[in-house]
Amino acid sequence: MPSAAPVLAVSPTAVPAMAGWSRLRQWAVIYGCGTLLGLLAADVVQGGFNTGLVPLKPILFSLASAALCLGLSLVSRPRICLPALALLILPVWRALDAEVLQRFELTDISQFAMTVTRTLLLVIAMIAVLSTSEGLRAASVAAVVAILATSGSVIAEALGWIHLTPIPGRYCGFSGHPNAPPMILCEMLGLLFMLKSSFRFNLIMLLICVPGVALTYGRGGMVLLAFMGAGYVALNARRHPLTLLLSVALAIPLIGAGFTLLQSGSRQGLLEDKNISDRLDAIYSLDFEKLKSPERIKDLSDAWEAVRHQPLLGQGVGASGGYWAPHNELISIWLELGLGGLLVFLALHAALILRVLHQRGRGGFALLAIIAFIPLAQGRIDTVHYWLTLTTLVHTLWPRRYRLAWQAPTPTAPPRRPSA
Repeated sequence: MPSAAPVLAVSPTAVPAMAGWSRLRQWAVIYGCGTLLGLLAADVVQGGFNTGLVPLKPILFSLASAALCLGLSLVSRPRICLPALALLILPVWRALDAEVLQRFELTDISQFAMTVTRTLLLVIAMIAVLSTSEGLRAASVAAVVAILATSGSVIAEALGWIHLTPIPGRYCGFSGHPNAPPMILCEMLGLLFMLKSSFRFNLIMLLICVPGVALTYGRGGMVLLAFMGAGYVALNARRHPLTLLLSVALAIPLIGAGFTLLQSGSRQGLLEDKNISDRLDAIYSLDFEKLKSPERIKDLSDAWEAVRHQPLLGQGVGASGGYWAPHNELISIWLELGLGGLLVFLALHAALILRVLHQRGRGGFALLAIIAFIPLAQGRIDTVHYWLTLTTLVHTLWPRRYRLAWQAPTPTAPPRRPSA
């Protein structure tokens, strides 16, 4: 009589061990990967390295973070969101153009190519993390870390504890430029409005964002943050009336004191900083003509002339920022990658708009933070906060997942012949 096939027995002590490993892995993905992505989104290591607070080189931190995120994701049995793979088109295109073709000559082309390649690697790491079952929770942790680090560093700079800003009187924190914190904070706040259901928690994060945006004296950022905050409160006011009343009672004196400090900060001795005072006056009066910048209009005109010289293929990656500064992402993409790159950029964002409408506004605040800065910004396509917002938005709006499996087909036994 043939012996029975051996059976793999699992001891009772192995089950708690496996459960403990599973909890540790989940904790590492949520809080480990989430914290790393949040620090990258807020440029904490880059800013800290520039001030001497952090000895670690930013590129090493980026590579180590990407490797850790990819490794934890692979052992977490990720499931792929197919629409998210479309987000890789532009980073791959830009990396190939900068590394291989090098159509636009820069004095620091090797360093710039490394930046573009770093962006591609981090986008892949983000998609990997979001492909896990804990990915969206990790994204919410990243958003909180980025808000605390960005707003905290801006306040620290305003108090004189650190100095990073290239524009006197306007503070930037770790991000390195006063135009960046409003983008980071609005995008991360939009993610929290989408991912977190707690009205009180989101209100607290909104209040934390206010000084981080206000101290940059960014006109567009202040208007957008006010619009997002008012819209979120209006949508949730009927369900949380008591919390809303308490928040308003606390916020009114704080906001009044804050604007008083902003006005006092626009004065240098007996002289008034006209640039900052004009920005505040434009925001107070909502004068959209004053919100415009003549310098940016001139830069946009020069970049448009460059686009007209190479409308189909573009000037090459690095042209926007390396020589021209359009302060407009549509012109920036067109200038570098030509008409094809612009069409891909528009198609990706149009698909997001249609999906948000199909989902009855889910993710609308995060999408608004992305769309609102398109006519005002450049260089976001190489930032972590931009791609973190886009990848999280796609994984939220398209919940269907697919798992790759390498498995040989199970052999089927031949049909048994009926006995006579």
